[in-house]
Amino acid sequence: MKRLFVLFLAICMIIPLASCGGERPIESAGAESDPTQGGMPEDFSFYVIWGVHGISSYYSGTGELTKTPDTLDGNKEKFKTTVKLDEERLKRFYDIITSLDLSSYPTEYDPGCGYSDPTAKLALAYTANGVTYTVNCNNISVDYRRSDNAKGQAFLDVVNEIADYLTSTPEWKALPDYELFYD
Repeated sequence: MKRLFVLFLAICMIIPLASCGGERPIESAGAESDPTQGGMPEDFSFYVIWGVHGISSYYSGTGELTKTPDTLDGNKEKFKTTVKLDEERLKRFYDIITSLDLSSYPTEYDPGCGYSDPTAKLALAYTANGVTYTVNCNNISVDYRRSDNAKGQAFLDVVNEIADYLTSTPEWKALPDYELFYD
């Protein structure tokens, strides 16, 4: 009787293991069934805010790049331009943004870069496959290059890479100098 019981347990343990081998069903085949694998979804767009009080922003959907809304004469349009990203640059930004797994970040996030007065604001949002993810970093240090933790550093690196690229474009450089400064 004990032998039959042990044999029965052994068979019960072997059957699930045996079913793990062989071909995988199509729905769990991984990259072959993932429409975004190797490419961006058609609806991919992103929005980024950076700088003192979050005065600079960019939206890839329209290409609108804003240096600052703070002007002496109220004419905010003079600090706006359009930067259309080519497919290669857009794909690069898609790759680095999605590598963050923004769904693992809270909507309001402290990246661990300290505080200052005045403060900075960073925000990063993207839409892909009909889903939008957003992370806001409010009242952080204006020196947001270094974090005290790996996850915060990864976030800062992505925002800084995007902002550094945008501020190096001819379109940004053609915008007027800031009229208001913060100290």
